[in-house]
Amino acid sequence: MRIQYILYFYVLMLLASCVKYESLVYMQDKAKQKSFDSYKTSEYKIRPFDNLSIKLNSFEQSTTGEFNSSGALGARPGGVDNALLYLSGYMVNQKGNIRLPLIGDVEVVDLTVDEIKDLIDLKLEEYLKFPSVSVKLTNFRVSVLGEVNRPGMQYIYEGKVTLLQALSQAGDLTVFANRKNVKLIRETESETISTYIDVTKPGLISSEYYFLMPNDVIYVEPTQAKTSNVNTRVAGVVLSVVSVLITTINLIVTINR
Repeated sequence: MRIQYILYFYVLMLLASCVKYESLVYMQDKAKQKSFDSYKTSEYKIRPFDNLSIKLNSFEQSTTGEFNSSGALGARPGGVDNALLYLSGYMVNQKGNIRLPLIGDVEVVDLTVDEIKDLIDLKLEEYLKFPSVSVKLTNFRVSVLGEVNRPGMQYIYEGKVTLLQALSQAGDLTVFANRKNVKLIRETESETISTYIDVTKPGLISSEYYFLMPNDVIYVEPTQAKTSNVNTRVAGVVLSVVSVLITTINLIVTINR
């Protein structure tokens, strides 16, 4: 009878560890097509200790070479070298300034990269004919942790990235990921925001957190089914040991008779 109780317990643990189909589907919606009027996006404003890549294009090649010597993009065969990007970029100091050839200190804090481009173009017109600069943020990175197949830090080389793109880059969520409680931690100028996002809802696209910001941290919680699955495996090992012990004891008793 004890073995039967153990088997019943084991079956219940297996049932508890099952993952429902509905908990695995993103943006669940029965409609075949759904449109959204607008996306909630916000442009990142530069903060102290950010790193910028600034490249100058001009007819005066001698000045262009000097200007770009410390701010050009760093690359190596097979991909971008993040360390070289950092070392060759223009670091925003604690006062919110960067120092550029020809024009000296430029205050860039609380400006977007497009606003910085326009500002530098305007200042360079005093020294060069038809100057044009490109400005990129080189320290745009997000961290993805928890129930994903490839957790880690991701460097973003595009203007913006969505939550779904970051999860895709992390190898997608595991079957034990809690898709209704994806935690996002975001640092703003005045506070740190911690919020939960339900990626099973189609309204995710219109969320203000759909587009990620630099230094966002995404943590995917496990479901209760993962705990049950771990417990089931432990229970399976225990059941095997108990079965062996019972068999051994029965064999000894039989021999002694």
